[in-house]
Amino acid sequence: MKHKKLIGRKPVRFWIRDEIEEIIKDKNIDRTRFHEYSKLRYRGIIQKFLSSFCIGKGAATRQESLEGMSLCFIPSLENRVIDCFFRTDNWNEYLNSIRQEIPQGVDRLFLLLDEGWVYEGYVDELFVVLGECSGNLEDFYIVSQKFDWFISSVEDNAVFFRRGGGRD
Repeated sequence: MKHKKLIGRKPVRFWIRDEIEEIIKDKNIDRTRFHEYSKLRYRGIIQKFLSSFCIGKGAATRQESLEGMSLCFIPSLENRVIDCFFRTDNWNEYLNSIRQEIPQGVDRLFLLLDEGWVYEGYVDELFVVLGECSGNLEDFYIVSQKFDWFISSVEDNAVFFRRGGGRD
């Protein structure tokens, strides 16, 4: 089911947030297992992501979204291409490729959307939500709560990035 009851007169950046809220309700997802992160703490999560993984985008930034930032990741990050959506042209297969790269033992993650929305949740629920999203979802980042690795999905390519060492 795709969720389109929402667009109306809101700015485009709100469309994906509204869609995710509708998915959470339609799929009866427990909000203790997946929810929008506190709006009062969005900036802190975005700044921690930027200072952990990006060149020159540390805590000094007042950025409240990642949209249009042209992120330049730290060159010393280990990185590995996971998949390209156009390889399969199948959204669920693409998401499954991403999910398989999440290290063993990880249960809670952050989901950062390009538009600035921040979510926190368990792996299963996060992928239920992503699997139901329609064309409103653009670039997103799945980030460990320790900020030691993340997966980017930018322009239909998924890449795993990690600070230091190998995989768990």
